[in-house]
Amino acid sequence: MENVAQAIEEFVNSSLGVNPIEMVIQIASTIVLFLVVKFFFWNHVTDFLEKRKEAMNEEFTKAKTASDEAAKLKEQADAELHEIRQSAKGIYDEAKERGEQERKTIVSTAKQEAERLLENAQEEIENEVERARTDINNEIVSVATLMAEKIIEKELDPKKHKDILQHVTKEVSN
Repeated sequence: MENVAQAIEEFVNSSLGVNPIEMVIQIASTIVLFLVVKFFFWNHVTDFLEKRKEAMNEEFTKAKTASDEAAKLKEQADAELHEIRQSAKGIYDEAKERGEQERKTIVSTAKQEAERLLENAQEEIENEVERARTDINNEIVSVATLMAEKIIEKELDPKKHKDILQHVTKEVSN
């Protein structure tokens, strides 16, 4: 049996280049190290890892809550911005409408004033024409009276003569 063990040892040495005794020592050392870590350090390491996991979960929860709150605030800000834009558009439209109404009022007032001025000018023109006609009629009467006096060479009553000429002038002008 010793020969078999020796043959196995030689085979392992030649193929792996490892001494079986060293291998057994290495395995035993690993098991001892594992047991030392398990009994003395394992609880501390797992507690540390568990606390770290809880801290990370808590941070993740806080981050998610903050993200959700930020999304709500963004949504609220967007709604307020939309409301402000609608309000501004309403104010703009109202101001535009008021401006249009004022423009219409000003144009209407200006037209009325222009029409009033035109009517006044027309009345003034008609009055001037009437005055001119009256003046011309009076001049015609005066000239006719003078002519009639010259023709007849006698002086007539100016009032009677004037009435006759006015009557004749009215008939002629109509």
